[in-house]
Amino acid sequence: MSETVIASSPLLPPAPVRRPRHLLAAAALFLLIALGAGMAGTYLWAAYHLRAAREAVERYHTNEAVPHLQACLTVWPRDPETLLLAARTARRTGEFDWADHYLDRYQELRGQDDEALFLERVLVSAERGEVAPVSRFCQALVERNHPATPLILEAVAKGYLRRGRPRDAERAVNQWLKCQPDNPQALHIRGQVYDEESRHHDAITDYQHVLAIDPELEEVRLRLCESLMYLGLTNEALPHLEHLSRRRPGHLKIQVYRARCYDRMGHSDEAEQILMAVLARQPDYGPALAERGKLALRAGQSREAEVWLRQAVEREPGDIQAHYQLVLCLEKNGKSEEARQAQARLEQIEGDMRRIQDIAREKMQQAPHDPNLHYELGVIALRYGLVESGLRWLHRALKEDPHHAASHKALMEYYQRIHDFGRAAEHRRQAGIQSPEQESRHQGP
Repeated sequence: MSETVIASSPLLPPAPVRRPRHLLAAAALFLLIALGAGMAGTYLWAAYHLRAAREAVERYHTNEAVPHLQACLTVWPRDPETLLLAARTARRTGEFDWADHYLDRYQELRGQDDEALFLERVLVSAERGEVAPVSRFCQALVERNHPATPLILEAVAKGYLRRGRPRDAERAVNQWLKCQPDNPQALHIRGQVYDEESRHHDAITDYQHVLAIDPELEEVRLRLCESLMYLGLTNEALPHLEHLSRRRPGHLKIQVYRARCYDRMGHSDEAEQILMAVLARQPDYGPALAERGKLALRAGQSREAEVWLRQAVEREPGDIQAHYQLVLCLEKNGKSEEARQAQARLEQIEGDMRRIQDIAREKMQQAPHDPNLHYELGVIALRYGLVESGLRWLHRALKEDPHHAASHKALMEYYQRIHDFGRAAEHRRQAGIQSPEQESRHQGP
């Protein structure tokens, strides 16, 4: 009877009230399943990107690996394999500070005695151009046929190229090709060496070999186009440029090269259309300004050409062809004095280019640790607005000789120009140059 009273009492919930608890339990279970599925999905998504990045790096499609690694690091920011692969990718793209950053994070997880960490730090140093401190260690590993031999020789060869030592780079890459004669990266680097030595026919052979192995290596295809155009082989370069243009329509250099090819083949109208489209996108793009000025000058529009070419040499002060066209243009416009000044600038540029070649091909091979050579290359690079390259050469001069006064003076002057007075003062002190305030104090009232 008590059961009947309880069941019908309005003060207590009826028996079916237990159902919401079942529903809550079911909902909780469903949520757990959904969360588990979500976590599994996220894991699979990250695993896919890691696998894709690994395959891209192994095939030397370095730029292709970057977005995959970025996606993977959002899920696995502390995964050792991902961090090591990210460091290798950053090294190959020349982002050495990022390579160091990823290796520092890897070291936090694996410790500083990790063998893979040590090797990758050596490779970063070599590819940076700091080959001398690690060369003996690298050569010892190569002689023992270490599994990382291809990676070692790649980093060493690229490091020598970065230091302006193409012959040493060629020796390293030829050693690599002995064991892997069809390695696309080895052939690519040797092609770059040949270009540095003005052996463009040999470079073309290597680039074509690479593309026969892997037609998707777009950087190699672009280098092939540059070598073909240097030799005047426009008809051979244009199909490659059209292919690249379809793949990378926003790449401005490719569009300027297309315009140059059309112009050389007698299709100036098509060339002009391409150049105007480039300049509509980026009005101060120096190569497009130079090509547009050249077209105008050839068409007899010397006044318009002068405007284009003045802008071109301002944006690209080291462009020899733009300076040469400007000299012709000024002479045609009756500006004889300005033409003489432009001719003097052109001769200085040509002299600087010859000096760069002399240092790279001869002097640097004979005396790779001479700080004066590094200083000269740094000063020339800065003169033409190549700031990153110029600073790199000057700092290398100081690594060879920390007290090299001329390099400190050049750095002082650069930092003064950009109003970084703290660094300027430090290099002034290192160069032993008195500041204006010190000079005034010494001179007295």
